[in-house]
Order: sequence, then structure tokens, then C-alpha cells
Amino acid sequence: MQRASSSGERTPLVQPTYVFESSLSRSYQKRLRHFQCAVCVGFLALLGVALLVTMSYSLSDQLVDDDTGSITTTTTPVVEPAATTGNLTATQLQPLLQLSWPLQGRPPPEWPGDPLSPDAISTAVNHGKAALKKRQELESKRTPLGQDTPAIRAQRAAATSASIKPMADTAYAIEEATKALFNNTDSTKQTGGTFQGPPTNGSFLEPRYCQKVVPKCPSSKYRTQDGSCNNLEHPYLWGVSRTPFRRVLPPDYGDGISSPRTAVDGSSLPSARDVSVTVHRPSYPHDTSFTVMLAVWGQFIDHDITATALSKGENSSALSCCDPNLPPHPECFPVRLDAEDPFYQEYNVTCMEFVRSAPCPTCYFGPREQMNQATAFLDGSTVYGYTEERATSLRLQANGRLRMLRDGMRELLPPASDPTDPCNTAQMNAMGRYCFETGDDRANENLHLTTMHLIWARQHNRVTAELLTLNPTWKDEILYQEARRIVGAQMQHITYAEFLPAILGTDVMFALNLTLLPDGHSDVYDPTVDPTVANHFSAAAFRFAHTLLPGLIHNVDRSTGTINYVQLHEMLFNPYALYSARGAKSAVSSAMNTPVHSVDPHVTTELSNHLFERPLVVNGTNSTSPHKTGPCGLDLVSLNIQRGRDHGLPAYPAWREHCGLSRPASIDDLADVFDDQSLSRVSKIYKNVDDIDLYTGALAEDPKGRLLGPTLSCLVSDQFLRLKVGDRFWYETSDETVGFSIAQLTEIRKTTLAGVICANEDLLDQAQPRVMETVGPTNPLVDCKELPQPDFTPWKQIKPKNKKKKT
Repeated sequence: MQRASSSGERTPLVQPTYVFESSLSRSYQKRLRHFQCAVCVGFLALLGVALLVTMSYSLSDQLVDDDTGSITTTTTPVVEPAATTGNLTATQLQPLLQLSWPLQGRPPPEWPGDPLSPDAISTAVNHGKAALKKRQELESKRTPLGQDTPAIRAQRAAATSASIKPMADTAYAIEEATKALFNNTDSTKQTGGTFQGPPTNGSFLEPRYCQKVVPKCPSSKYRTQDGSCNNLEHPYLWGVSRTPFRRVLPPDYGDGISSPRTAVDGSSLPSARDVSVTVHRPSYPHDTSFTVMLAVWGQFIDHDITATALSKGENSSALSCCDPNLPPHPECFPVRLDAEDPFYQEYNVTCMEFVRSAPCPTCYFGPREQMNQATAFLDGSTVYGYTEERATSLRLQANGRLRMLRDGMRELLPPASDPTDPCNTAQMNAMGRYCFETGDDRANENLHLTTMHLIWARQHNRVTAELLTLNPTWKDEILYQEARRIVGAQMQHITYAEFLPAILGTDVMFALNLTLLPDGHSDVYDPTVDPTVANHFSAAAFRFAHTLLPGLIHNVDRSTGTINYVQLHEMLFNPYALYSARGAKSAVSSAMNTPVHSVDPHVTTELSNHLFERPLVVNGTNSTSPHKTGPCGLDLVSLNIQRGRDHGLPAYPAWREHCGLSRPASIDDLADVFDDQSLSRVSKIYKNVDDIDLYTGALAEDPKGRLLGPTLSCLVSDQFLRLKVGDRFWYETSDETVGFSIAQLTEIRKTTLAGVICANEDLLDQAQPRVMETVGPTNPLVDCKELPQPDFTPWKQIKPKNKKKKT
């Protein structure tokens, strides 16, 4: 696919005009032109092949024996695995082939100073505990963030469990103790503060993964809910819920320990909003090879493997950071807005709410680390939850089923039980309609995501029904666990069979061992590979999908030919359409029919100006005035950039170097890496190449016909390789204890996202086999009944024969 060009420097003041075929005649003429083009291309291809053959004969005379030291003039044979998209060695991704995969990170150096005395550590510990007490007193005097605002919905979108607060408080105390130990010392200046200090050794209340003696893991064919006991050497740390993210490069904090990253000259970096306005301007190019379903699945699995915890106030309340009447909170890091901001000046707003991610204990004194609440593994935890408490609350406790809301003949997700959920609205609640409850608190963030949760909850119950028919004696627990095991395997299969080939290309998949086997078992599991989600992956690299989303989502009613448009921001925290009879069908249809934008720096204003905005109601109707007086939306790009700085992610050039790519010494060195427009804009906002944020730099790379540029391809590939080879329960495994039989694997391999959607949304009658790709000659619409579906007969338990008694 080719990168679509931008349509201009600024966003049009009116919506773009879309042209559609309005008659059979136009449709026929279009197909005729396509056929004529195909014939011409075929003819030119034949001429090209003939020319290459002729050239190869003429070049054969120039072959020289390598032993003579002469240059051999010949072409390199191209090894093409099945379904490759090109010769990887001839692209800008060639340096990736020289690396050892998974990539090895660079741990921070150990503390180089003299050994610390017990008295010094004790004094620092007391300082840390006193600092925490002072902060808690401060929090008791602050007012929580107001309800029904874009900011509160943003914090809800980064859902943080109330149980995280005590862990984060402990990590904050350790962080303050670290500053007391290391600040203003020669050693700190030498290392820049990026070091690992001595172990905390029980000086604070430590989580399970810090304890030296841990319980032994029981043997089981089923995953634990929190991901523990997957890796038997690191049973409570690697990939487990509520543990630190994996740090690949030493953090780059302003003070070397915890404050957000600053410019290389020590000054402040440009405002994240200024970077957004300058570099990430909106445009309207479409990459018509893929649909919004690609972004939907990306977000669905992102929520399965990452859930960054946010800092909270007293009683886990939401922190307010822009109210000048409140005392400053150390976890506040708001985005400063220019008084003449092209959008926010209309609202007289100069501060955008932003709360830092919650710190996480690392078992050592040292730099700040952030916490992943989710399990790292692709295990369906977004469906079932990553705690036993959540999983239990979602179960019906009968026949292995999940709880559902019966609405006529349809089953919907159960309504959310939290009355203070900012997703809910008074108008909808008065009608008896509420947001929904699933395994992940972010499920209501947008209608497409909620619908995906609904589809997979239905899928679980459909599988349990099949298993119960085959095995009527199975109890609730066995039915639940076996269905959960199958659903997790299906999610893994779809991700590596459909999603990753789309974003990486099948050549990268093949070269980096990400491809799936067509049959049989796989022995890829490596217990030395840490599958923990990387900090940079969660905070920057995997957020590339935000650029895919178009501002207008359209849905085609094929029976009438009419097309309906919905602005993207109107779908955020607005899952109520699912209560209508055709709501789920319309949602999946729009995701399957709307083309996505290219992966580039451009982001629709629906996300860069209107994120989590709720239209004002004036006289019973939604206000569309461009000069509103109520709460305006947030800028997702600014929040992404700010999050990377909050996490101390090193600048963009360091990540190119980590991936074996050329490290630019100046912004001019990026002339062959960025497209011209991005290079010009980046040079206007950043003073030094080593100030460029990872998120901005990686998106600005010219992908040269691919979906992702080389840095994103590298960082995304590494994480998904770890999720495959570092998962003891990987669905292809030959491990007889946790694996599937060959017959069962054969059926799981029939899984497609199209098949799962069609099987669980009765009103959908047609779909393209590859729903993440647009409809075309090789991906035509087919009847849902034609899509292959797994046969669950291999799960029928064979009763052992009774042995005859000896007489």
C-alpha cells in the first residue's frame, strides 16, 4: 500500500466532499476501467520479465570468481516465503535482519558509589515515609476532579483500580527515599541518575514479586487470572498483572530519578500541544487497503495486554491539575496551552488536565517505573478480567456462562454496577439504559470497542453451549475454563494470522519468526524470554493506531444504498446504540466498511480537539455552535506525547539506534528518513534532534509503501515476538499439560474475526472474509454462512471403558 498524500496544511473549515457511485452504469464503467488497467499492467509485467531475462544473460559474462577479489556483478537470489509482500533485504528494514531477536535491552548501570551504610538507608527510608505522609495530608485538602467533564472521562478511559493506590503510595515513598540517597552526589552526576540502587529489602510494604520466598506454583492446564505462574522461574513478575513495565533503555528523567524528560540543554521541551498543532495537523488521506476494524482489533488487544495505572488522590479520587485554587500536587503534569491556540482560544482555556502515571515498586531504590495493571499475555483478560474478583463477578455460575442482559431476543453485556461511572448520563439512566460491564473498565470508551466486547462475551457463551452439548456431565467450572481457554487461543490466532500481517507485512512476520504454523504443534516457548510489556510499547509505539482513525465513520445500508455518517467523537463513551435492535450490526458494519487513514503524523481533529467531548444540550437539542461555552474536548496527541515524557522515554534517536538503524546526529540527518513535510514541521518545533519525542519521530518516518515505518515495525515486532515465545500457554504449544490436541488445533486454526462476528451477530448477513481489509476482488463480500467455523467435536470427552471384573 502506498502512503496517501496530505491534502493540505490546515483542516478545511467544511467537511470533505465524498463521491460515491450512484448508478449501475458508473459501477460498470469503474469495473471496466479496472479491467483495462489490469490488462495493461499484465502486459507491462511481461515486458519487464523479458527485459530482466535479457539483462541476466548479458550480465552472466561479468561473473568473476570471488577468490580473485573482484566484484561479482550479479543479482542476489530472493527467497520468497509463502505470501510475502516483498524482498525485506531490499528495504529500509534490512538492518533489522542483522539483529538478534527478541531484542536485548540495555539495563541501567548499578550504583557506582561507595556501598551505602544501613544508617544512610534508614535515614532515606524515613525521609520517604515522611514525604508520603505530607502528600497524603495535601490530598486531604484538595477537591477531586469535576464529574461529567472530558478530563474525568479521560481518566476513566485509563481505568485505575482502587487497589492500586497503596502500591503507588509505597512506590512514591521509595522514590523520595531514592532522592535522599542519591541527589547532589558526584555519583549521580556521573550516571545522570539512571542507575539501579540497592534492594529495598522490606524497608517498605513490598508486593509479592519482591519477596525472596514465594509460593510454589500448582500444576494446571488453565491460566491463572492474573498471569502468575506462566513463567515458572519468575512466577509472580514476568507478564503478571500489577507489576512494572519492562524498561528496555534506561529512563531519561529530568532529575535522573522521576521528573518528566527535559530538553538536552536542560530547558523545557516544547509544549506537547504545540507539537501536536505543528506536526500532527489533520489531513484527509485514506489508506483504502484497510478498514476501521483494524484499529478496533488493535485497541481490543491493546487493552488485553496493557492498562497503565494513573496516580490518584485521597480515596482513589481523580486528581484535578488545572484548578489554580488548589495546592499543586506532585503527580500533576498538565499540558500548557498557548493563549492563541487555534482551537482552545475559543474557550479561553490555557491548561489541559493531565495526571502522571502511578509509580510502581521495583524492589530497588532507583528511577521511577510505571505499572501495568493487565496481564502481558494475550489471554482474553479483556473479556474475563485480570483479577479473580472481576472474573467471578462476570460469571453466571451456571453452565460455564458469562452474565448477560436479556433484551428481548438479544443478549447484551450486563449493565455497569458503578453508579458514579462518568460514562453514564442522566438522560439514558432515566430510560433504564446504562453503560456496560466487562472484563476491562475501558470497554465503554467507544461504540466499536464496546461492540467487540459484546461479540466476544457472546462467543464465550456460544462455545460453552457447544461444549455442554458434547459433554453434558461437565460442571460449570470446567465449561468456563475450557471456553476461556478456547477464546484466548482464538484471539491469539486472529492477532497473528490477520492483524500483525496487516500492520507489519508477511515478509517481516516470516523473517522474525512471527508466523503461525499451518498444522501441527510448535515448540517456540523459551522460558528465558521476558514477555512483560515494554514501557515504550505501551506509552508510545502501539499508539500508532490513533492516526488510523478517520473523523467520519460511515455505515452503508446495502438494502437501500444509503450511507449514514457519524462524527468519531460522538461514538466515545456512547455505547447506548447497542440497546437498539440493529445497534450491534450497524456498529460492526461501519467498522468493516469505513477505510482508515494512513499511519503518519496526521490525526483527525475529532481526536486532537474533541476527545471525550460531550455535545452541549440547548433547548433539548445538541448544540453545534463553533463557539461553545461548556467543557471542550481534549487532544489525544498531546496526551500521548505528555505520557511519553512522564514515563521518561528516551528521545526518538535512541530508539532508532536500539533497532539497529542509523542514529541521526542532527535534524538534517532525517532528510532521508522523514517525508519532506514532516521534516519541515519537526525542525520548526524541536531545537535538537535529541529532543524529538518517540511518538512524534516514529510517526514522521516515511514508511515507503508500508503501513509502519522502520522504528515502529521494530518495536511492535519485538513485543509481539515476546508475547509468542515467552508464553508457556501459547496456543500452538506441544506441552501436553497445557496444549491442545492436533485435532483441536486444526479447528482453532479455522477461526477468523469475520467468522466470530458473523456467528455472534444474527442480523449480519454478509461480511468480507478478512474484515480488517476493504472489500475487493480477492476479499469479496460473502454470505456469513459460507465462512468456515470451528467444529468442537474434538473436545468431546471420551468416557473410559469399564474394565471387566476378573472372576
